[in-house]
Amino acid sequence: MLAERTAVLEFEQMRQDYAIEDARGIPMSVHDRYRKALTEMRRQIREARNGAGGRKLGELLVEQGVLDQERLQQALAEQQQRGKGELLGEVLEALGLIKEETLLSALSLQAKEN
Repeated sequence: MLAERTAVLEFEQMRQDYAIEDARGIPMSVHDRYRKALTEMRRQIREARNGAGGRKLGELLVEQGVLDQERLQQALAEQQQRGKGELLGEVLEALGLIKEETLLSALSLQAKEN
């Protein structure tokens, strides 16, 4: 689905921009702007995925051997606990279960399937 792919790519670019700015020591007002933009992009990704019949990210990573079922369940539980609408990929990366390159590769594959 083109809308989903576009939303994911925009989200990842925004996240990378935020990481660069954060490393430079950005002011709190900029943090807030990035948080709001990322929240909106998460909403767009979810909206684009509604009705999509492709595989879920977690399933794809397990099939690729990147994660085992236990670590996937750990990440899903953490995602639910956070309750902030974080995407699974963000949680997996934050927990150190996958690297950004692996996430981007899996998201690209997922978007091609949809």
